[in-house]
Amino acid sequence: MIRLGVCTGLENACMLAKIGFDYIETSLASVAALGQADFQRAQEGRARSGIACEAMNVMLPGGLPVVGPAVDLEKVGGYLAPAFDRAQALGVGRVVFGSGASRRVPVGFPQAEAWRQLARFLALAGRLAGARGIQVAIEPLRREECNILHFVSEAVGLAALLGLPQVGVLGDTYHMHAGGEPLSALEDAGALLWHVHMAEPYGRGFPAAGDGSQAAYQGLFQVLGRMGYQGRVSVEGSSQHFEEDAQASFALLDRLRRMG
Repeated sequence: MIRLGVCTGLENACMLAKIGFDYIETSLASVAALGQADFQRAQEGRARSGIACEAMNVMLPGGLPVVGPAVDLEKVGGYLAPAFDRAQALGVGRVVFGSGASRRVPVGFPQAEAWRQLARFLALAGRLAGARGIQVAIEPLRREECNILHFVSEAVGLAALLGLPQVGVLGDTYHMHAGGEPLSALEDAGALLWHVHMAEPYGRGFPAAGDGSQAAYQGLFQVLGRMGYQGRVSVEGSSQHFEEDAQASFALLDRLRRMG
């Protein structure tokens, strides 16, 4: 069965466990920035919650570029190795590479070189992640958040060309909707689709029954069902009332995954 999670801070782990979610997805950059004592407390709190931290997003801090003239892969590797050590300690199996600020192409910088830099970065990230039993999922982002790699089809092409066993693809339905990419792109990704993010497609809130987007949610789970997808689907959205919104989302998505 598809596993359901939420992208949020580790402080919400107990709440998500009580609601019924299968896992929590938190920020690698935030966890990497913690002092050792704070990380240990976060690790202990997650363990007490009874819910797994199976995935992480926000792989890179915004000030660490992987595209452009200021790229320093040695510095990038120096950040990733201990960051992935912490992800491994938390039991994380998959880390998402979205990080729009880090991969934004500077004005005037050659696009062809930017793509080569992304490939070199992913080779490094894949090697370091793989050594720790972690996989990397490339996340396409809408144009408002980044100026390169916008579509699932592009991520699939990049992952396929790299041919790295540690590098696959994420489909985010909010970004797909913003770019006009159909859900069939997830089917086209096939075995390279390793992870999914979703949100209400217009306001990027938590999905809920009666929000006017039921067809989109049903369509997603129907596509995933046809694919035989048994991976993770994380809610990644904004919320003014986190617990209430998380409860509403779980009630809807749990029903849809059982139907799909």
